[in-house]
Amino acid sequence: MRKILFTLPAALALSACIEVDLSLEILDEDTARMTGFMQMQRQFYDMSGGDDSFCSEEDGGTLTLTDTHARCDFDQTGTYDEIMRPDGVDAPADEMQGSITYLGDNRTQVLLPLSTIAQDLAGEEADPAMMAMMRQMLAGMSINLSVTGARIESSSGVISDDGTRATITLDVDSYFAPAAEAPDDFDTIVGF
Repeated sequence: MRKILFTLPAALALSACIEVDLSLEILDEDTARMTGFMQMQRQFYDMSGGDDSFCSEEDGGTLTLTDTHARCDFDQTGTYDEIMRPDGVDAPADEMQGSITYLGDNRTQVLLPLSTIAQDLAGEEADPAMMAMMRQMLAGMSINLSVTGARIESSSGVISDDGTRATITLDVDSYFAPAAEAPDDFDTIVGF
């Protein structure tokens, strides 16, 4: 499940109509807690084999299946590496790989390279039929990501009034905009 969240080939994530709401809380210099959910259309879940890689209980996931959707609610606490590199290795170059890096002085950087998704989709532009199908499937969808801690020092997202949460909500349609308008990476410095 964590592998899907952080090392998912970006174009696949979008084409499979996966909705994501993710919160990453920095607890100390090496520990984080990830909570939230992922949801995909039931037909895509069944087509992918319906195995537990989408929502492993071992990874803190709880799977709910309905006639229309497969939803994974998750709550996982672990080291930065356990959260970001569930298999203990970096993602291949063509997959989105986030990072959590302790900076010292009770400060940590969380980086989610969202621009990778736009770059992957740029490669799909040669196939107008594929782009039209993806636009139709993704209409109105969004991805919500947040980072929390004792204090947010800086973020490319929106910082809450109390200064403890940085959030970015991505309108998935924006990934089909020209490259110059593509979303930036979600980069946050958080104190604990």
